[in-house]
Amino acid sequence: MRIGIDCRKIADFGIGTYVRGLVHALAELGGDEEYVLFTPRDADVPATMERVIVDAPQYSVRELLVMGRAITKARLDLFHSPHFVLPWTSCPSIATVHDTILVHYPPPRPGASLYVSAMMRRTLRKSVRVLTVSEAAKQTIVADFGTDPAKIAVTRNGIDRIFFDEGPRAEGRYFLYVGNDKPHKNVPRLIEAFRQVRDAQLVLVGAPFEQHRGVPGVVTPGFVSIEELAALYRGAVALVMPSIEEGFGLPAAEAMACGTPVIAADIPSLREVTGGAAFHVDPRSVDAIAHAMRNVTGEHVGRARERARTFTWRRCAELTRAAYRNVAP
Repeated sequence: MRIGIDCRKIADFGIGTYVRGLVHALAELGGDEEYVLFTPRDADVPATMERVIVDAPQYSVRELLVMGRAITKARLDLFHSPHFVLPWTSCPSIATVHDTILVHYPPPRPGASLYVSAMMRRTLRKSVRVLTVSEAAKQTIVADFGTDPAKIAVTRNGIDRIFFDEGPRAEGRYFLYVGNDKPHKNVPRLIEAFRQVRDAQLVLVGAPFEQHRGVPGVVTPGFVSIEELAALYRGAVALVMPSIEEGFGLPAAEAMACGTPVIAADIPSLREVTGGAAFHVDPRSVDAIAHAMRNVTGEHVGRARERARTFTWRRCAELTRAAYRNVAP
């Protein structure tokens, strides 16, 4: 079977992490499948997989056309989109819909809400199989769009091996936040909670966080390498993840792998990922977040590391390949 995977976002955070983990794990699995990766020019992809360079602006009408032509030219049996946008193609397709957060919190651009809703609805309808990253995300997709639950398979994210390794620890006493600065991430409440905490800093990683620069005790290194991120996890008092909504919550899993206490929002996806080995708080309560930050301990660390070991890219690849084979023409 000849399978195409859209890897144009492979260098990004979020979906890029998923794409990198999946394609490299698929390469390690081997098998009879032939993979065609649609990538930007400078992508780091497995040498055993065929590569097609595609240059098209993401989230545009042009990408639907350009990707559609590339898929036809590649003569695929199956196409896999790693997010909610499916190109215009007659090729049988699978899509990974990580969550429906953009439906609830659309980008502040004219027409964005309509675009997201229409694209997600079309992708869920036309895909022969839908993958998602947690049971919680699956339930949300069903609730928001009425998709048949039998059509959706859960293929949980994996954790990079570096987060289980011993290694350097960042210095100082600090709480860590990893993610972007979008509204559902709830960073303003985290900042307010931090104001109630003494003798520590708050390090925000993963975005510029320009609006929070200059807040006393808040450090904004922005984007960091995976090695720097692992060191930050290892040295932190705790990771704080106060999201209102998540599809999976990979930073929580990565912190658990590093042996770092996790303070996480009491929402279904983060409950599922942590397996109860975290301090869960009401994400809409500044006082609850602050109380957890003042009183966090390492009591869950051993159980958390064992829980983290259940999330592997190999297992994600095995389940994904099973989905490919189940819909093979």
